[in-house]
Amino acid sequence: MPTIALSMIVKNGASTIRACLESVCGIVDQIVIADTGCADQTCDIAREFGAILVSFPWENHFANARNAALKPVTADWVLVLDADEELDEEARKRIPDLLKASNVGGYITPIRNYVPNKFTRAWDRIAVPNDNRHARAKDAPAYVVHENCRFFRRHPEIFFMGRVHEAVEGPIQALGMKLLPAPFFIHHFGQMSSQQQKDDKAVFYRDLLRLKTEEQPNDSLAWIQLGLQEYECLGNAEEALRCLDRALILQPQASDAWIFKSMALLNLGQPQQALTALGNARKDSKGAALREQLRGDAFHYLEQLPEARAAYREALKLRQHDPILESKLGFVEVKLGQHKAGIAKLERAAKAAPALLEVHDRLVKAYVLVKELNRAAVASEEFLSHIAHPKLFMRAASIRAQMQQWEQAAHILASGLQMFPASPELQLAAKEVSAKYATANPAQNAQAASAGSST
Repeated sequence: MPTIALSMIVKNGASTIRACLESVCGIVDQIVIADTGCADQTCDIAREFGAILVSFPWENHFANARNAALKPVTADWVLVLDADEELDEEARKRIPDLLKASNVGGYITPIRNYVPNKFTRAWDRIAVPNDNRHARAKDAPAYVVHENCRFFRRHPEIFFMGRVHEAVEGPIQALGMKLLPAPFFIHHFGQMSSQQQKDDKAVFYRDLLRLKTEEQPNDSLAWIQLGLQEYECLGNAEEALRCLDRALILQPQASDAWIFKSMALLNLGQPQQALTALGNARKDSKGAALREQLRGDAFHYLEQLPEARAAYREALKLRQHDPILESKLGFVEVKLGQHKAGIAKLERAAKAAPALLEVHDRLVKAYVLVKELNRAAVASEEFLSHIAHPKLFMRAASIRAQMQQWEQAAHILASGLQMFPASPELQLAAKEVSAKYATANPAQNAQAASAGSST
């Protein structure tokens, strides 16, 4: 029977590695771990499972570290996990049959990246609602799937390539071996870490990707990866655009690069250029729904509302039950005068995503457009139970102020000041509303003043 080795690189993974190693018990015959600088109990836990430990100082190069963890492997097949990952239980049944295949070099494995927001997007993938298959992921509302080869033959010419986003697919294909889809998946919990940890990781990966493009200046994928990292993780639209333009010089047919370029252009207020970029993206690509959504955004920006509506409708056909898309479509329909249909979509989207600010914003703006100020006020005030921010208190109060409901506006601002007492905007608005209220109710204020003097 062919044997299997687990190969890992670790650094300070003591909080998660035990669960990781337990997930492969009875499946793997060997565990090899490259320690890239642990200062916690990671290695002690690994030894409990009989792991072979290799010390490999970190070189800012993932492939080098991965290959150090491959070198001592003697098993026939290699499974690769990180300390914040676990193999799904179903793999226990599926893997034995995979070992019998001939001329298969590896299996492309789906990885479930659990995320704290069910409306997350990664690359051109949209988050999928969590099916609660794994108890550890119970607090994650959704996950985003990506694939790479995590299960492959041990072979002297199969090794990792790439400073970051390292992969073995290239060497496997160079050997003329097949890459097949794996009938199991891996659970990844890294995205459920703290915001500070994610911010630090974003900068860390950005720096490695910059090094990667310096070393591989003709690698279009490296430039796409860097561009997306700059845009999505660090908000650098101009730098992202530069990277994506470089990628497209190298590979003009890269459909995803055109889609990501349009995102950066829209962020920079260039909708016409974004439409031109989207015209170069394949309509049948994996990112077709995102392409149509971005076309809708660009047309909406240009106030070409019928075209925006058509694009959003096409996107919804490809990605049904998306409240963000439905709210965009509904808002455009309201602006086109289709008030009843548009409001219905906006309300349905807000019900599906009650704590999503952009969906809430469109609903409130639509109510204002159709002169339903009371409904706008109620929606704004209800949203404060989901997200509290000085600007949101200000907006809720301003709607009441438009209706000259000064007492309600004052109450909203007072509630805001209880939560944000140092907010200068709320303090100023509260003074202005108090003055308006006093002017609008002179008799009541005179009575209050009289009562005060009598005491």
